[in-house]
Amino acid sequence: MSGLVIGIVGCGQIGAMYADHLDALGPYHLVCVDIDLERAEKLARSATKATVAGTVEELIDRGCDAALVTSATSSHPALVEALVEADIPVLCEKPLATDLDETERLGTLAEEREVPVWVGFQRHFDPGFADLRARTAAGQLGRVHLLRLVSHDMVPPPTARLHESGTIFTDLMLHDFDLARWLTGRSVEQVSADGGALSRPELAEIDDFDTAIAMLRLDDGTLAVLTAGRWQPLGYDVRAEILGEQGNLLAGADQAQELGAQITPHHRGYWDRFATAYRAQVDAFLVEVAGGTHHPAAGGWRDSHAALRCALAAERSARAGTTPMAP
Repeated sequence: MSGLVIGIVGCGQIGAMYADHLDALGPYHLVCVDIDLERAEKLARSATKATVAGTVEELIDRGCDAALVTSATSSHPALVEALVEADIPVLCEKPLATDLDETERLGTLAEEREVPVWVGFQRHFDPGFADLRARTAAGQLGRVHLLRLVSHDMVPPPTARLHESGTIFTDLMLHDFDLARWLTGRSVEQVSADGGALSRPELAEIDDFDTAIAMLRLDDGTLAVLTAGRWQPLGYDVRAEILGEQGNLLAGADQAQELGAQITPHHRGYWDRFATAYRAQVDAFLVEVAGGTHHPAAGGWRDSHAALRCALAAERSARAGTTPMAP
């Protein structure tokens, strides 16, 4: 893979994480692209071999072997389309798009042109979650009855970012809707949800929530309960538990387990909790770019489509309201 030219389109936190990792490996030349030219220049200066392109069109004209799209969610469709049309493999942060038809259109375009397009479901590459999936698939639990997924941010993102990325269901919980399918190997048949703006009441003004639950029924009858929150001041908390007829399996539980103990997650954010997974994901992507095999854990456009379909259904359910308890 020596000498590959990698475009980093979006030089925020994830883009910088990828740049640091690839720069440490040595053989790559990075081209940094961002709507904020100063931010792109700053990232390029931090790397050993990096330059700046003013636009993705300039990146394409110069030529690159692959691109990592880590920009704002709303920019993903146009950027991915331009790169795929130029036959450049893409690893795009989730979601590929926030519209189901657009997601399918981009995925179909990539397949027709035979251009690899990965969607950044980095949790597939987390050692704990990957082990949970493998052990469940091997039948260690017998019949799976219930899946519990937890995703709670330490601090809420800026409201301006939420205008770009969508609601708690289509942004934060998209990973969990994906995990419900990926961990079990099943599809989702039914979704219901509820939410509230408890710590940030202003989110109600944009039809969003800071606290949410979703309940899923999978195609084999397995039930899943997902909880998410934008405010967990003690730490970033992401966990998965699968309960089956022969026992339980748990991943991501780095908090105290004693009865009545206060939950104390050890991480500050996704960049901390999933640093290993992000690195493993981009390494596997670049193996394919260099002519190697496609990694079985890779997220694709169909995964993004299926997760978004669940998220939109949950969003509709939460906005429709619940049935009050009879007096």
